[in-house]
This record gives sequence, structure tokens and C-alpha cells, in this order.
Amino acid sequence: MRIKREYCAFCKIFVKGYMKIRIAGIIFCIALMLVVTSVIDSFNHSDTDTPEKADVIIMLGGGDAGRMEKAAELYHAGYADYVMITPENADIYPQSTEFALELGIAEDAIIEEYKATSTYTNAVESLNIMDDYGFNSALVVTSDYHLKRSKLIYDRVGDGQYDLKYIAALGAGGEKWNERSYADRIWFSEFYKLWGYRLGLYNFIDVPEEETDL
Repeated sequence: MRIKREYCAFCKIFVKGYMKIRIAGIIFCIALMLVVTSVIDSFNHSDTDTPEKADVIIMLGGGDAGRMEKAAELYHAGYADYVMITPENADIYPQSTEFALELGIAEDAIIEEYKATSTYTNAVESLNIMDDYGFNSALVVTSDYHLKRSKLIYDRVGDGQYDLKYIAALGAGGEKWNERSYADRIWFSEFYKLWGYRLGLYNFIDVPEEETDL
């Protein structure tokens, strides 16, 4: 009888231990699946909306000339009467009013925003200006690799109050992000910044954006 009780006690301990290991294994597999999915998704920067008529085209600074060229292309195609540069910086040619004018954007069609220092503040400042102008819709133009993070933060800051479409721009030479010589740096930079943005860590992730193409 004693042996039977000891055997039953052993079985209970074994079953509990087995269940804990099984649960831990399931949790590990789920976590691993999420990590793998996240890494795979981080290589996908091909999503871009079909442009539609809007109140303004918002060109995000911080990249190469391809962003402004795409904004000018949309402007000349009649998708919007205004182009907002965020931030406008005369010292950085690809995001300067001078470059916009050379691309044929009318001077009275250019809206200059000067305060933004990051993708997060791009969203805050440009949406504030949209309110000032009474705009309800916009085409947000940025580099293909930067589109996913831009969409995340604009949708979060805008909170559904605006009709926003996100348009990917290729590099100044027409190349996709993964065709650039420093594609590995682009991938790593956007991977950790995107997760930082998802967690709301803007102040820790963001540094003033210069002409780094990242």
C-alpha cells in the first residue's frame, strides 16, 4: 500500500513536471515563431498605396533626392495642389525649397515646416499644419524602407482623423532599398527603430535626422 502511495506521488510529480516543460516548450515555440515572423517581415518594404487626390503631399526629409522627386511627380500629376516639406532645410539640398523649385513645384504651393527632428516629430508637426490649413487628406511620401515606420506613427498620431495614403519613393538613382550598397545598414536601422516605435520609445530611438539616408 505504501509503495502504491509513493508510486502515485511520483506520478503526480512527474505529470506536473512534464506539464511545466510542455507549457514552457509551447511558449518558447510561440516566441520563436514571433521572432522569425518579425525578422522575415522586416525585409518587406514593398507596400505602397495607390495615390489618390489629396489636399497636400507631405515629403519627409532625412533621405536622398528620391523623396522630393517622387513628391514633385505626384504634384505634377495633379494629386495635390500643395507640397509640404518636413522639415525644410536649406542646408540639406534634397529637402530644401530650392530643390523643390528646381523640380517645378510652384513657390506658392510649397509649405515649409521647420521644427521636426525625427519621424515622430514629422508626424506631429505636419499634422498640426494640416489642421492650420484645414486639410483633411494627404499623401505621405518617404523612402521605401522608411514607409512602414512612417505609416505606424502617422496613423498613431493622427488617430483616424485624417485620410492618409503612404507613397514609397525609390532612391535618387531609381534603386530599391535592398539594391543599395549599404542595404544591411538600412535593414538594421529600420528593424530596431520600428520596434522602438511600436513600443513608444520615440525619445530613446530618435536622433536628429540628417542626410544619412537612414
